[in-house]
Amino acid sequence: MNKVVATKAKFGGVDILVSNAAASTHFGPTLSIPEESYDKMFDINVKSTFMLCKEIVPELERRGSGSLLLVASIAGFVPFNMIGVYSMTKTALLGMVKVLAPEMAQMNIRINGLAPGLIETKFSHGLTSNESAKEYALSQIPLGRLGQPEDCAGIASFLVSDDAKFMTGENVVVSGGQMSRL
Repeated sequence: MNKVVATKAKFGGVDILVSNAAASTHFGPTLSIPEESYDKMFDINVKSTFMLCKEIVPELERRGSGSLLLVASIAGFVPFNMIGVYSMTKTALLGMVKVLAPEMAQMNIRINGLAPGLIETKFSHGLTSNESAKEYALSQIPLGRLGQPEDCAGIASFLVSDDAKFMTGENVVVSGGQMSRL
């Protein structure tokens, strides 16, 4: 049974999709990435999100409304050194939000993006466990601390809620003030 069918059976339907897929399989100069690593990052970070949207939008349309939230990264706005392809995949998600918003608005479905800065999670452990890397990262964050998952939870909840019912196509940055514009 696919996940949409299972979710409908258990909860009666689907109203919200939050896609938070992420993989970073290469650290080093961008053009030195092996093709397999490149493909894996684009498959996980971009393609899986796109395919989830394709699968869930018909269900949301049948229900008459819905909200999607794609979790990108501040790296999509300002590429991070040594993880260039990861940054490219997150830029693609920012673009996906912009492309899909007008199409889905016609179906009363909203889509927004969340672009976290450096959040202290298992995913960022490789960076945050290295004292010199962590020190450098902190020097780039005006609030002077790493983000916590809770720092993103409220804005994520807001973006998929009816409180944001007049928002679509937006990419919201939660980065402790780190610069974040293309």
